[in-house]
This record gives sequence, structure tokens and C-alpha cells, in this order.
Amino acid sequence: AGLRDVGCLVGSERCIRDRDAKRALLKDQDLAQAIKLIKAAHTLTFFGFGGSSIVALDGYHKFLRTTVQPQFHPDVDIQLMQAVKMNKEDVAIIVSHSGRNHDTLMIADQLRSNHVPMIAITSYPASPLAKKCDIVFQSVAEEVNYRSESMSSLIAQLTIMDSLFTLVGAQGARTQSGEGLLKDVRHAMATTRE
Repeated sequence: AGLRDVGCLVGSERCIRDRDAKRALLKDQDLAQAIKLIKAAHTLTFFGFGGSSIVALDGYHKFLRTTVQPQFHPDVDIQLMQAVKMNKEDVAIIVSHSGRNHDTLMIADQLRSNHVPMIAITSYPASPLAKKCDIVFQSVAEEVNYRSESMSSLIAQLTIMDSLFTLVGAQGARTQSGEGLLKDVRHAMATTRE
């Protein structure tokens, strides 16, 4: 089983139904390169606006459970300031369904000028965003006529994020610091429950 199989193990029934399409779009080489970048990153910053901010926030929430230092803020101005402060030792994950949002492209340009490695999650691999990024994961989506973003696109994007988290987390959990961190996070969260 290769790295791309995680995309079919993690996520929804929809992902499992689209297994063949997902395998074609989650390439082992891209996953391995993304994992290497993320694990070596000083900070991992998530960017996304509108519906894509849901996926970015989900990624931030998940990566808090790893040894990676994630950050995310939903405000466009703060995201731009975060991009200005980043450098080649950091990594950006940019989520955009269309890959054409003006603010998203402005942030990608800033990141590129700072030599920040960029990972895109988008439904359009020929989009302006995809052309600016080092690694592109295409979300599988069956679009519907009555709106530009479909639920299948969101689920596919979340599945890609889950795949990245699972692979990074699984490798990090093998280290003593990763095991201790996961235990500490679980303990802290347990105190919030009755």
C-alpha cells in the first residue's frame, strides 16, 4: 500500500466511492514531498477564505496534535501579515476551490517572493494558484449546476487535509516527543469533558 491509499482509508464513504479518481490525484511523490516539507517546517500556516477557510481551520485544528507548529487566522489582512513574516523555513498550505480568488493569489505572490514552499489544495490544477505552488493536490469534485462549489469538493478537500495529517501524525507519533505531545493533548482535552 502506498501513501495515496491513505486518501481512501481516511474520510468519507464518498471518498471510498471515488477511490480510483482519488488515487490518480494523490500521487505518492507529491505526498512524500509534502510530508517532508511539513515535518521540517518551522511553522505551517494555513490559508483559505470563504468555504475554503473551513478546510484551513480544520487543518490547523488537526496539526495542533502533532509536533508541527501550525497557525491560521480567518481574517484576510492577518493572513497577509502572516505571509509577509514567513520564509523558506516555513510551509504554507493554501486552500482554494477555484484557485482564482484575488486575495488568495495576493497571498501566494507574497509567499513566493519570500521563497516559502507552498502546497495548494484546489479543484482546478490549471488555475493561477496551482501554477504558483510547489505541490498541488487536486480535490475531486462533481460540480452541480446550481452553485459553483459543491459539497463533494469540500469533502475531497477535507479528505486531502486528513491524509496529510494522518501521514505526518503517524510518522511523528513514532518519536518520543510525538508520543508525549499526543498524550498531553489527549489529557488536556479529557479535562474538558465530564
